Amino acid sequence: MGDLPSFALAKFKPVELAPPVAQRFTLEVSADAFFKAHCLLNNIEDKAARAAAKDMVRQKFDKYAVSTDHIKRRQLIFFPRREEISFHDGELSIANPNEAHLRLFDTEKDPHGARLGLRMEGFAKVADDAFAQMYEDEDAPAPDDLIHVTCSGYLSPSPAERLTSMRNWETTVTHSYHMGCYGAFPAVRMAHGFLASSRCGVTPPKAQIDIAHTELLSAHNNIVDLTAENIITMTLFSDGLIKYSLCDEAELQREGEPGFRILSMHEQVLPGSLDDMTWTPDAEQFKMSLTPMVPIMIKKHVGAFVAELVARAGLDPERAYKDMLFAVHPGGPKIVEHVQDALELTDAQFAVSRDVLRTRGNMSSATIPTILSRLLEEASVGQKVVAIGFGPGLTATGMTLQRV
Repeated sequence: MGDLPSFALAKFKPVELAPPVAQRFTLEVSADAFFKAHCLLNNIEDKAARAAAKDMVRQKFDKYAVSTDHIKRRQLIFFPRREEISFHDGELSIANPNEAHLRLFDTEKDPHGARLGLRMEGFAKVADDAFAQMYEDEDAPAPDDLIHVTCSGYLSPSPAERLTSMRNWETTVTHSYHMGCYGAFPAVRMAHGFLASSRCGVTPPKAQIDIAHTELLSAHNNIVDLTAENIITMTLFSDGLIKYSLCDEAELQREGEPGFRILSMHEQVLPGSLDDMTWTPDAEQFKMSLTPMVPIMIKKHVGAFVAELVARAGLDPERAYKDMLFAVHPGGPKIVEHVQDALELTDAQFAVSRDVLRTRGNMSSATIPTILSRLLEEASVGQKVVAIGFGPGLTATGMTLQRV
């Protein structure tokens, strides 16, 4: 084992293309959009009937929307800004709409919103801007490989390919798409495999594999579906943009860079859960479905899953958890609570996971890297971290890491 190379995650670089929006404001604007869409689709023009419709929508939001108790703000690029909002006769209106590529809805004519093709044009613009910031130092060496992770925008050539073409890099681009909230973990496995293959002579030598996430969930908002599922989705998910690298640990030490050594990885589809979470393309946007069984299934299986994960790292599950930190994908407030209860862990071990949900929302695949970026700053050298995420399948996946 001592002769095998050790690889570590490092060089995390989050990107922010829009100031985070206060959750209280997003709830107000979203509820108003649902109300106007409902009135337009049902030809409701009478003042009393409109007031009743507005009250109905508000009650649904009060019951199902993710409250400000759990999320304080989210980065939402495809969303009105506060300075664009005005009120006329007690109703909200967008006075100065965003650029054309960010306009998704017309609540006066067709509340179904832009077709999927137009939304992907907006995704392309934003993703290109994100990659430009991730690689703003044009003199820095190109990575050997670049893995592009997203579940919210598919284009060919992709933004990652456009970047490498414009920079005249010889970097190989690989796409890791449509795995939702657990998407970071397969990408890390790919990167690990690329580096390991290069050490075996299967490919030319490689020193650094970059992983870049461009998640724009605000591009898939839907204001005509007043179901509990859609209200939860629209008030939970946000946009996340982040880049990081997998490198040889010895090289990181020479550079003086901190990182997380990968000790073990594990993934499985939880039995009997195929229909509990879905993410499918539709005419206007990608649509998510969630059943109330998701947190229950996670709580039922997470103990055995994490025990197997840490055992693969050569650790005793009975004693390993006490001093570990946990990077748990906060698919929602209940997910973190159930994982904590099932593993009998302290609030301090989950503090960063909860804080990222509170200050960033659920950024799908970009969430775990964002949590790890924070933990890299806070963890002491030698401290171990368990990172776990969940997504369609219902898939559970994780890594055991050690701060180096």
